[in-house]
Amino acid sequence: MARLPKEMLWTEWLFGYFPINRKNLWHQMLARFCLLVLLWISGLLAHAADGLMTTYVSELNVSLSIFGTFFMVLFGSYYVQRTLGDIIRNFRPMLQLDDTQFQKFSERLGRYSYSFLPCLFIAVGFGAVAGGASLFQQALTEGFSLHVVWNLSVSLFGWLLGATAIWMLGSIWIIIFLISRQPLNVKLSPETITRFRELSMFALWFSLFYFLGVSIGNITFLARTPALSLIEIVVSPYLFFTAIGMVGVLLPFYNIHNALFRLKKQELSKVSEESEQLMQQLDEILKKQPARQMGGQIDAVVAQTTAITARLLVLQVKEKRVKAAQEWPIDVGFVSKLIGLGLIPILGRIVAEIFTRYF
Repeated sequence: MARLPKEMLWTEWLFGYFPINRKNLWHQMLARFCLLVLLWISGLLAHAADGLMTTYVSELNVSLSIFGTFFMVLFGSYYVQRTLGDIIRNFRPMLQLDDTQFQKFSERLGRYSYSFLPCLFIAVGFGAVAGGASLFQQALTEGFSLHVVWNLSVSLFGWLLGATAIWMLGSIWIIIFLISRQPLNVKLSPETITRFRELSMFALWFSLFYFLGVSIGNITFLARTPALSLIEIVVSPYLFFTAIGMVGVLLPFYNIHNALFRLKKQELSKVSEESEQLMQQLDEILKKQPARQMGGQIDAVVAQTTAITARLLVLQVKEKRVKAAQEWPIDVGFVSKLIGLGLIPILGRIVAEIFTRYF
């Protein structure tokens, strides 16, 4: 059995230096929570040194970002690190690759998934959109006091975590896209959805973490710019990230659908061609049959026509089974659950607006 690459996400590389059990979920979550607590305390000390402790404690968006969005991304990275290898291994029987070819292919997927450079580039884009230049300008204007340096550092860290979340979603899409482009050894079946159940559950769990993170970011944005109407609540800057999440989850399954559709089309084309050939053979036999034949000749003709007719019946059964085979790896239930998860940021924003206005 080919082994999978040992690369890891930069977040997991960071926690790899912690003296904890890498396979123990609670140890990992505790380590992440402790790191974020230390981050929050460092901000408290930095602001207290500049006489801004009360302002820091009263800023709800800071705590929501650290213990909400940051924690969700760190938890999601752990989940992806633990399960991505299993997802790739589950595709192994579906690929017409030997162990060496699969090993090289899996290493290639690993280089894409665990690469730090895409996260860095996306983080730079986040900084440009989120006003990174203004933060640096503030630091130059006000001086590099402790709280300014802390704000700048945490913003950089937050952009990098947000970029990591986007890249995890993008890398999953790339993996499934590249797998769907390999020589497939997939059999059409009425149980297609069942075969891809583990992958769909992985996508839903990852979507849950992703949309919860977007929701917390949406509420944090509310603390700075409260909405004035329902349209502003629904059409917020985080609607863009919600759309990315929805499309990013559905696209890989659409690629699998295309692969299954092509396979189904090929199988139906083969059945049609073979049926046409058999029909032509049957017509030729019947045309060449003389009016009167000896018993042995009649038996041979009957045997040929019977064999061809039987083969035609088999092809008809095969055609029905191929047409009945599922060509989508997901069903309506999956899509409805995904839509429900995608509504979490909007519902969270509405609840937060009601809470801030009336309580």
